[in-house]
Amino acid sequence: MVSDKTKSATFNRISKVLGFIHRHLDTPLSLDEIAAQSCWSRWQLQRVFQAETGLTVANYVRQLKLSLAAELLLDTDQRVIDIALATGFNSEIAFSRAFKQFFACSPRVYRKAGQRTGLKKPIEISEVQVNGERAQSFVEVRVETKPAFILKGMRGEITGLFSLAPNFADVVPKLWQRLDAEANSTSLSFGHCLGVVDVTKAAFDGSNLFYWAGIELRSDIAMPALPSVVSEQLAILNVPKQTYAAVKHKGPIDRLPQTLEWFILHWLPTSGYRGVDGYELEVYPDDYQADASHAEMEYWVPIVRV
Repeated sequence: MVSDKTKSATFNRISKVLGFIHRHLDTPLSLDEIAAQSCWSRWQLQRVFQAETGLTVANYVRQLKLSLAAELLLDTDQRVIDIALATGFNSEIAFSRAFKQFFACSPRVYRKAGQRTGLKKPIEISEVQVNGERAQSFVEVRVETKPAFILKGMRGEITGLFSLAPNFADVVPKLWQRLDAEANSTSLSFGHCLGVVDVTKAAFDGSNLFYWAGIELRSDIAMPALPSVVSEQLAILNVPKQTYAAVKHKGPIDRLPQTLEWFILHWLPTSGYRGVDGYELEVYPDDYQADASHAEMEYWVPIVRV
């Protein structure tokens, strides 16, 4: 069994490696250079890095470089060749090839579309309290633009994370239970589940928030069918197109408030983005198990570039 001391030492070494990568995205960044920042060989670093982050070193570096390049395409009028060189690529051809593999379009097409999507942000460290003890973890954030969509679901009023008396832990599970009861009465294939928090009219004290436990309807469902899709007992919510920062939460769902607190108080103020009042999303995989220690979901917060 790996001791807590060994886990902490490994975490700190990977943190050092991440910091080195983040500071040198404007250079080619060879694996030899990165491995030199740790106590491991190249092969050992690859193994430990992937175990801790779920990514190979090369893929992580490439994703960050290309995401930085995509931001430069949208935020500046720099030439593609200049952006390629500024992010450590040796030529525009090599850069454009890598960019198209990652974003499924050329740099010029991405710039013309003007939408922030698929942007990977540097992995950061969060500190939370677990059973009264401080625990550190690596947290992934990315930026996505999601088109407008229609949700059908159960709606309830909640008080939020920063209110004097937050009640979402009591209200939200009951809404999902009611949704399950309605959805189980039909065999229709209509879409996948999303939690939506409507903060468009939220008060400063965390009140006047509305939570939807809902089903995102497939785009191919005809408008006349909407009232009867899933159940006539479910209300319809139209969610507009928004750009989001999507933070990955790992572990039981009851620890989600701690992840969101880190995200709002620590990540957002230094991110180059600011939050806006809109519709926040809880995105779950189909096999999600809310109480499992290995569970993973994402929380999407509407943002705009500062």
